[in-house]
Amino acid sequence: MKVIMFRQKNLKYFYFVAAIFSLSLVLLSLMKINLSDDDALQTALPFADSASAGTPYKILIWDVGKRMSRRFLRSFGDANKDPFAFCSVRNCVLETSNDKIGEADAVMFHLHLTKGPGTLPKFRKPHQFWIFFTDESPLHTFLLTRRYNMSHYNGIFNLSMTYRSDSDVPVPYGRTVQLSEPPLGSAATLRNFSAAKTKLVAILSSNCGGPNKRWPYIRELSKHVAVDVYGGCGTKVCPGHFTRDCDVTKQYKFYLAFENSNCREYITEKLWWNAYEKEIVPVVMGASKEEYSRLAPPHSFIHVEDFTSPEDLARYLVYLDTNASAYNEYFAWKTKYQVRNEHGYFGSPSLHLCRMCEAVNRFQGTSKVYNNLESFWNPRTDCRPPVWDPTYEK
Repeated sequence: MKVIMFRQKNLKYFYFVAAIFSLSLVLLSLMKINLSDDDALQTALPFADSASAGTPYKILIWDVGKRMSRRFLRSFGDANKDPFAFCSVRNCVLETSNDKIGEADAVMFHLHLTKGPGTLPKFRKPHQFWIFFTDESPLHTFLLTRRYNMSHYNGIFNLSMTYRSDSDVPVPYGRTVQLSEPPLGSAATLRNFSAAKTKLVAILSSNCGGPNKRWPYIRELSKHVAVDVYGGCGTKVCPGHFTRDCDVTKQYKFYLAFENSNCREYITEKLWWNAYEKEIVPVVMGASKEEYSRLAPPHSFIHVEDFTSPEDLARYLVYLDTNASAYNEYFAWKTKYQVRNEHGYFGSPSLHLCRMCEAVNRFQGTSKVYNNLESFWNPRTDCRPPVWDPTYEK
């Protein structure tokens, strides 16, 4: 009889423990659901077993680690910042020395600073992610050598890391985020953004070329409206690039955010920082109008594709200069959206390490290799000809 009672007590205890365990699983599941983020790029990602046990993933930047850490860790400033301050995961550490290749869980290769596939490591740890990174357009991916193209790297990389939204590790220069509620007092709708601006059109650039013929366009535009050119391509001077900002452009109504290439989703700090951060209406050339409309705030830019010529664009800019109400409509988006700079320039946050850490967590246990890189990154299919060519003007 005592044996039976003992077994019954043990059985009750087993059921009790099982019930508590099941309830815990349900609560954990609910917590994961409630903690999820509606921002696709910041969705919480699962921790792998090794990382959750206390061993962080090691991410190595091959060959140019110390150079890139200036941007990823310091945003070109003097002091290190927390690269995971705005991140859904924190279980990664940065390595910048090539001799850590055998310990790294992921290795990032900056294609712009790579001299060819023969310069990549000869040793590769099993299940190690190799990530190719570029923040240049497909027309300017390789800087140090022109002997190679993307096809020479087939079968090497597992993950892509570019500004494009279809990358495995998307790292755009900036993003548009919808506000949960309007600013207090809806101040943006009451403000006259044109009131404090005394000059018309500016551009800041030290790259005086571009296959999209942006400089012939600018020269033609300047025949019909005043354009002040700052940097190495003009006569006006501003502080250094990526480090010290150039606040002088705030006095202009329009900023020519002209990229050096007309390529898919290639939208750089020219829009996100030089224009939006300075509260200037951007006139854009680069990605298609559809892509700007999808990635930038609504009615926040002027695209050159909407005009038959630089002279036609100039007429519209002059109209906006004399019509404060029409000009201010380009800032109405501020009551519903905000833009976030994430490129690490001028002290802005750099989310590159965060995005890589999220990817390493997300892709654990998966197998992927880019065997045809040109189907993903190709100047012939991803870039477009100039929107205006002076050689065809009568």
